[in-house]
Amino acid sequence: MENLDKIETSFYKYLNNELGEEEARQFLEHLQSGADKDVFLQLIENGLEGPLADQLLGKPELFTLLNQSFAKVVHTIDTKSEKSITKLWPGIAAGIAAAVALIILGIYIFNAVPKSEPGSGPEYVNSIKPGKMGATLTLANGKTIGLSDAANGELAKEAGISVTKMANGQLVYEIEEGNGDPSKTNTLTTAKGETYILTLPDKTKVWMNAASSLTYAAGLNQRERKVMLKGEAYFQVAEDKTRPFIVESGGQKIEVLGTWFNVNAYPDEEKVTTTLLKGSVKVSGKPGSKILKPGDQSAVNEKSISITEVDTERAVAWKDNKFLFENDDIRYIMRMIERWYNVEVVYIGEMPTEKFGGGVSRFDNVSQVLKILESTGGAHFKIEGRRILVSK
Repeated sequence: MENLDKIETSFYKYLNNELGEEEARQFLEHLQSGADKDVFLQLIENGLEGPLADQLLGKPELFTLLNQSFAKVVHTIDTKSEKSITKLWPGIAAGIAAAVALIILGIYIFNAVPKSEPGSGPEYVNSIKPGKMGATLTLANGKTIGLSDAANGELAKEAGISVTKMANGQLVYEIEEGNGDPSKTNTLTTAKGETYILTLPDKTKVWMNAASSLTYAAGLNQRERKVMLKGEAYFQVAEDKTRPFIVESGGQKIEVLGTWFNVNAYPDEEKVTTTLLKGSVKVSGKPGSKILKPGDQSAVNEKSISITEVDTERAVAWKDNKFLFENDDIRYIMRMIERWYNVEVVYIGEMPTEKFGGGVSRFDNVSQVLKILESTGGAHFKIEGRRILVSK
């Protein structure tokens, strides 16, 4: 790794879990050696200024570093003390300010964290790796492009639209002035075990969770900017007071001008939820419509629209590469695990009734998550291939 291009490529591959075991070991050893310190610091600093902060702060190695260097800043994720909630594990969380302080002070001591074994018992013989950055882009002409395998650079150009995969793995659209055919739609789809980030033609940024799809006009520059979502996504909508941004999902419609919000519209969830972090949104459905303010979460079904104040960090934890639970039952938790690890969950016998709270990194193998869940005594798990058997 003697040249900048190779270091940068390995850096982004490491953040996206795309390095093999030997490549990752060599990368960490090179990073630990202190060689090319300025290059690594610049890459980290650049990442903290953009969406790569999610991957950077989600890496266990960085958590360990911050815990050692900034013990006063690092804190444990709060869990409720009610007897009905079981604390899963102490989740270390660090603010971006701590990471920026790390760079300013020039402290550069990375201690590679040895990966713990997935478990010695027969239940955990077959550990399952976490999901990764990846998606499939379906163009208006029907052509499909697998983005995890596609080379960086321009992927397609049609009707005045160019689609480019950047070095950090993200997808970016550019529109030539006056172009963009509203009749041509593209669809970005993530399978189970995949997540992706894209920038739409209007500069709106979208984080896609696993098992989700987003359909949008290639131009997206007409009187209204409309997209259709299945699954879950986090939106940072580019402000445009003349053209509303509309998200249709699960029987509801969200209308905004420029704001940040999360939509969970998985078909296996009881309600479609929208969580607002910044700005305001109008949520409409069969029962009527509601206006959300920051910190609100709407829940829409066939009969009602309800609004509650929620912890927004928990609602968008998946975007920050974390699982955060608060008084959640096992079925809800296992649905999240099922999507991210691309597994089948089967319940055996009596259903566990314990409520769980806490947090864990989405970079851990599934066996690590299950072992911690099991340590509470509230549930028992067994892995058979890509099936997880759950019992009380």
